[in-house]
Amino acid sequence: MTPLLSIQHLSITFNTPDGTVQAVQNIDLAIHAGETLAIVGESGAGKSQIFQAVMGLLPANAVATGSITFADMQLLGQSMRVLNQYRGKRMAIIFQDPMTSLNPLLSIGRQLTEILEVHQGLSSRDARSRSIAMLEQVRIPDAKRRFNSYPHELSGGMRQRVMIAMALLCEPDLLIADEPTTALDVTVQSEIMALLREIQSKRNMAIILITHDLPLAGGLCDTIAVMSQGKLVEQGRFEQVIRHPEHTYTRQLLAALQHSSP
Repeated sequence: MTPLLSIQHLSITFNTPDGTVQAVQNIDLAIHAGETLAIVGESGAGKSQIFQAVMGLLPANAVATGSITFADMQLLGQSMRVLNQYRGKRMAIIFQDPMTSLNPLLSIGRQLTEILEVHQGLSSRDARSRSIAMLEQVRIPDAKRRFNSYPHELSGGMRQRVMIAMALLCEPDLLIADEPTTALDVTVQSEIMALLREIQSKRNMAIILITHDLPLAGGLCDTIAVMSQGKLVEQGRFEQVIRHPEHTYTRQLLAALQHSSP
């Protein structure tokens, strides 16, 4: 079966005043429809940069080489016009910090309806109806009232649910979740992961979870890719990698987890 997303020999460098910085080196990854993949590693390992490249969101001083194919379309080197046919519609991303990702000057409802008006050409009335239904689907209480709220009026957990609703509005084939539960308490983390599993099962959506939290990844993901210092050091079925880690860095991650457990 052809992968939904195939990344081959991807390398990313940044041109800085102090010289060239190698952020990602020769990465190969693939994910099929309906699969869940965890990308695990320490901060600065290059996890987020890979998927910024997938979404065409790398900064201007970045250079990406290799191949990124989504649904048979080569994404690297494409114009913003071409990328915009995929972003938001067929692939979407949930960013790490919803407070900085949401516009503080616009209501939650306006930020949702704008997506549907731009990407699907819905009228204001239809976009409103669909947005409220999506807020209800991600279990935001009193969705009609929250539709008119501003980001600062919501809790961290509710803001993250809004981000999930925004990502799912156009029913994407691929959802990239970049540390989606950072700074949320354990109960809310569990609720967010359960929500993603439920939505995935209904839509056969592929999910990529970028995280440093192995237990969190284990609750959602079928396969795992472990990164260290810009390189992919180990990948495979989640249970196999956790039970029989082959790379030293993976063993160190597991040892640190065991050490921190009560």
